[in-house]
Amino acid sequence: MANAKDIYNYLNDIMPFDTQEKWDNSGLLVNCGNSCKKVLCCLDVTKAAVDKAIAENCQLIVSHHPVIFSAIKSLDCDSILVKLIQNNISVISAHTNFDKYQFGTSYRLAQFCGVKGNGELLELGLAVALEEAEVFNSFVEKIKHNVKIPLQYTKGKECVNRVFVIAGSGKGMTEEIMAAGCDCVITGESSYHDMLDLKELGISCICLGHDESEKISVDTLAKLINDKFGSVKAISYIEEGLVKYI
Repeated sequence: MANAKDIYNYLNDIMPFDTQEKWDNSGLLVNCGNSCKKVLCCLDVTKAAVDKAIAENCQLIVSHHPVIFSAIKSLDCDSILVKLIQNNISVISAHTNFDKYQFGTSYRLAQFCGVKGNGELLELGLAVALEEAEVFNSFVEKIKHNVKIPLQYTKGKECVNRVFVIAGSGKGMTEEIMAAGCDCVITGESSYHDMLDLKELGISCICLGHDESEKISVDTLAKLINDKFGSVKAISYIEEGLVKYI
């Protein structure tokens, strides 16, 4: 019977936790030491996600965003961490190490948007040379049709040839985008000033929303666990309505 450490070791083999960014806190963050028959995979370890794990009799949560990110200076009896421990639920968080995985968050975002071409895996993100140049307005409409959610965008040039795909936040990555020779960025979110700077450089930017760009990868985590561990059932939990879009 697999336990949280076994699943952590497997994920570590394919998306090493030591590749995470220095500011990150990925890893086996809550370890109750119990066997795992059922696993809940989610984007964030919210109270609703913990309640779902309890209702589904899960012994482990595998999240993308870390359940512990900064120093904990106090705990309330009704806090998420206390509730996890009281219910013997361990937590593995795979954040920027999952972002850097070959088939991780940026790969899934490119699939979600229907971006096809020759992909190059970068330190963070994916650079895709399109099969043929596309008119930007048509490119945006195609993505909007594929994802079926509102988009925020700026247009740098009339055509798109090479796309920088980065799930989650693409803030502060102008140098990396330029170094990759891309003329368009698809991301979850970017800052207003970053988008203006990119536009001035002739680089278009398309934003889907942080959660929308990453929650599509929850299924990837569940599939990896299900394919490896026959005695474990991993389920995906997508919590709706955390961020509202008009």
